[in-house]
Amino acid sequence: MPFNLYRQLFLLLAVSLAGILLGCQSVSLTPPKDSLTFIDTQKFDTELGNSLVNSKNSVDVDFYNPVTPNQMPPRLEKWIAVAETTGGKVTVSQPPNELAPKDPILLLGLFTGIWQAIKLMSGQYSSYTAEEGAKNRDVNISLARNPQGGLYVQKVIFIPRETFTSREAK
Repeated sequence: MPFNLYRQLFLLLAVSLAGILLGCQSVSLTPPKDSLTFIDTQKFDTELGNSLVNSKNSVDVDFYNPVTPNQMPPRLEKWIAVAETTGGKVTVSQPPNELAPKDPILLLGLFTGIWQAIKLMSGQYSSYTAEEGAKNRDVNISLARNPQGGLYVQKVIFIPRETFTSREAK
């Protein structure tokens, strides 16, 4: 009889340990990054979401190839639109030593409009990760000029948004 009891306890312990180990595999052990390079993949969304949720620092997104302001990748537009629609400020930084246009926000309205259209056509809202990660961020789109004088997006910076109480203190 005691042998049968030990066997049952061993089996219960083995099943419990296996369940714990399987559960650990779904937890992201990747530390948040303060800088990412954009690649149009689901892995990018996962890394950006992880960084935005788990880091209190700004998160910079740069590009392997130059991207013009009017050719912002839809995958990144989603993140910008979520930040803006949840109360975040979206700003554009002009290249150094250049005059700013009268209203750069008009350019950014394009991003939100495109994202809203995509959302309506697909019948889906942004992923939980995108909403959760971007909802407490402001966004700065930093522009630069290439040697030929063309304008491109140097990087997109997701900046932690000030909380209401810290705004009151100022």
